[in-house]
Amino acid sequence: MSDPKSYTVGWISAITIESVAAQQFLDERHDPPDYVAQRDNNVYVLGRIGRHYVVMAALPDGEYGITTAATVARDMLHSFPNIRFGLMVGIGGGAPTKKSDVRLGDIVVSSRHGDKGGVFQYDYGKTIQDQAFQYTQFLEQPPTLLRSAVSALKALHEAEGHEIDRRINDILAGKPRLRKKYSRPPSECDQLFLSNVQHREVCGDECVDSPEHFELRLDRSEEDDNPAIHYGLIASANQLMKDAKLRDQLAEKEGVLCFEMEAAGLVNHFPCLVIRGICDYSDSHKNKIWQGYAAMVAAAYAKDLLLQIPPNKVEHEKRIVDAIDGLQNGLEQLHQTTNEILVSIQHGVIDQRAKVIEDATAYRKTHYIMPFTLDPEFVQRPDIWAWMCNQYAGPARRMALVGMGGFGKSQLAIQFAIYTRDESPGTSIFWVHGATTVTFRESYRAIAEALLLPRRTDPEVNLLGLVRDWLQRRDSSQFLMILDNADDASIYAGNQETCLAQYLPKCDHSKILITSRKRDVAEKLTGNSKNIHQIITMDHEQALDLLQKRLGDIGDEIHARDLVHVLDHIPLAISQAAAYIHRRAPRVTIQTYLEQFNSSRRRKQGLLRSDKGELARYDGVSNSVLLTWQVTFEQIQKETPRAASLLSLMSQFQPQNIPESMLSRYGDADTRISVSSSNASDNKRQEDNLEDDLDVLDGYSLVSLSTTGFHQMHSLVQFCTRTWLEGIGDAKHWSSLFLNLASAHFPSGDFETWAACRILLPHVEEIAMSTTATTETDLENRGEILTKMSWYMLTIGEYSEAEKVAKEAVRMRQTAMGLNHPSTLISMANLASTYRNQGRWKDAEELEVQVMETSKTKLGVDHPSTLTSMANLALTFSNQGQ
Repeated sequence: MSDPKSYTVGWISAITIESVAAQQFLDERHDPPDYVAQRDNNVYVLGRIGRHYVVMAALPDGEYGITTAATVARDMLHSFPNIRFGLMVGIGGGAPTKKSDVRLGDIVVSSRHGDKGGVFQYDYGKTIQDQAFQYTQFLEQPPTLLRSAVSALKALHEAEGHEIDRRINDILAGKPRLRKKYSRPPSECDQLFLSNVQHREVCGDECVDSPEHFELRLDRSEEDDNPAIHYGLIASANQLMKDAKLRDQLAEKEGVLCFEMEAAGLVNHFPCLVIRGICDYSDSHKNKIWQGYAAMVAAAYAKDLLLQIPPNKVEHEKRIVDAIDGLQNGLEQLHQTTNEILVSIQHGVIDQRAKVIEDATAYRKTHYIMPFTLDPEFVQRPDIWAWMCNQYAGPARRMALVGMGGFGKSQLAIQFAIYTRDESPGTSIFWVHGATTVTFRESYRAIAEALLLPRRTDPEVNLLGLVRDWLQRRDSSQFLMILDNADDASIYAGNQETCLAQYLPKCDHSKILITSRKRDVAEKLTGNSKNIHQIITMDHEQALDLLQKRLGDIGDEIHARDLVHVLDHIPLAISQAAAYIHRRAPRVTIQTYLEQFNSSRRRKQGLLRSDKGELARYDGVSNSVLLTWQVTFEQIQKETPRAASLLSLMSQFQPQNIPESMLSRYGDADTRISVSSSNASDNKRQEDNLEDDLDVLDGYSLVSLSTTGFHQMHSLVQFCTRTWLEGIGDAKHWSSLFLNLASAHFPSGDFETWAACRILLPHVEEIAMSTTATTETDLENRGEILTKMSWYMLTIGEYSEAEKVAKEAVRMRQTAMGLNHPSTLISMANLASTYRNQGRWKDAEELEVQVMETSKTKLGVDHPSTLTSMANLALTFSNQGQ
């Protein structure tokens, strides 16, 4: 077991190549630590170099820059409190000049340059009118002990040279798999392009190679160190330097030797020396072949440096955490006063007439602002809870729960807030109702009152900005903010002036948990889809547990299981049903509620409108599933009408296996448009629209992909959508469009179409057989569908069912088109075939004679349909021995 208190040197790398190189120079590798600080997300490599115990860490994969480096260093100090100094070791971009012959594979060590401490942040400064940009962020020098060691090593190398290249070769001789990436590339791979040469975005190994594009440089002699070691200024920023002209300007004016992206985040808070191996020339030329070797030379130099430092000298250095604490204590009062003045200036002139002096430390105390209390009937959902805990402990500052209204997002957020308060008593909890700008502002006003913020009642002050800025103060207490019901994209992703997203705090001591029905809003607020968890319905046992907790003793488990199943395991629907049953018990039981629910559409609508159930909901917000989802439907109709139309069409299908191939023409007002009449450009536009609209509905958790080419929705979503359409008077329009699409898409029923028939039959059967009074067009479409259905059933041998469907087809076509219409005659012929296949020869004969005689009269004796009818009649006679 490795004791974190034993390690006195912190070594930080930015990328994997640097970390791999660093580990090759350990003289001894130790076991990883058994314990690190609670919020430390670093992964450590521990070991010994010489007589020094070293802890190594790298930045998270894919994350770069000043802020990330500072976070890694901060967490390292929390877990390894006895660290005395640090080393930032890795690769960088060179800045060759006439004075400094910096080449690929060389080493640059941060060292004082004039009045600059070795590292300066070149993207930090100020602009004054009519003057050049002034750099103001020159960072502290490395600790004296490190600078003394640099001087000693510099003198040693001056007198005797170094053996860095030989020691790298010795290491690689024993590590064959590292040779290709970490060996020194051939010298011809070191080409310095002229500053005015522009490179393609992706040039790789294929780039301009004409001699006139290169700077002419003499080869180094045998007396020259190769790699050479340079001491001077390293420039750091939050972006990669790829501008050769700016490189040259900074090199000439400031004396910069190297550019990199992490050091400025460390030097003032993690006293360290920065060591960089040069892997490119800070221009637009893409060339990674020197990175491995550059990382090796930097690590080799860092080891040589440590070997110059006696361990007892390290022990006498002040711990970094003590130095920072001492500085913090000394500056705290000044920092507090300065911040108060700054915040006041940002939000208006300080009111010198203020008479009331309030508690200036209120913002640093722990606060708990929650509109809801603990729900004793809360049912835990372990997978979601584990994700929330992992996200809270991780580096991401924001996370979101996304799902339909009634799926339990807010209840999960409430319980997590209470859990955080109990587990972390020093963490403040701020609940923000984010449904509208008004509720957001009122929530922030409550926070301002709790923090006793100055000028919070001043009408001239931007209250939202005031609260945000005070919460972001470094001396504020750690807090968890719940942003609940952030559903309206227009107020979180609208224009900059009114966008509420700008008022959410961004600071290291905060976490924000967002709940939303809309995935795109959640992605906007979290900045990363990885920080979003899609909330689905409960599993069966969780749903049953919720019903039992809401009712007490459920007793009748069989019907209880049936009830949570028909309610699609949706928490709000279960709570609503439990409240209804409990209020009317013993007259209403689970069984009688279930019977009422299944008895009719009207009764189901009445039960789903019941407005009782959840206590943890805002005043004025309905507990009814129907009314809750109606809000969502109306919001979609307002923001993306075409997606609302798609939802309306999809509700006409059965909830499972909705075929994507039939989801067309839902944006057209005319329900009679032929689905085969569109051209290629129309089809492409429809496909793009469908993709966008499905994405909207998926973002609301209303529909989801079941298998490739098929979608699904909860049966309650389907039912509530249809109910909503009835309420706004659109139900007939969408049923007519569905009939039109179904009549065009349902196959003929012949053998080669059986698979498609099996898929579509469940969707069309109910509406096609409906006897509800409809338009003539609907009757025609129903007749078409039923005729195809009857033929399919006939060909698969379901004669009795085929007869039933064929009779209905004949009835509808006679009503819509008349007895003598050719389409009616086709349906009559199908019905006759069902008789014939059941051996009912007389019934078949009677109907076939009628079809034949009518066909002769209306179509002519030689018409194919007439001839077919005559053949059918002949077959019937033959089977009767005539």
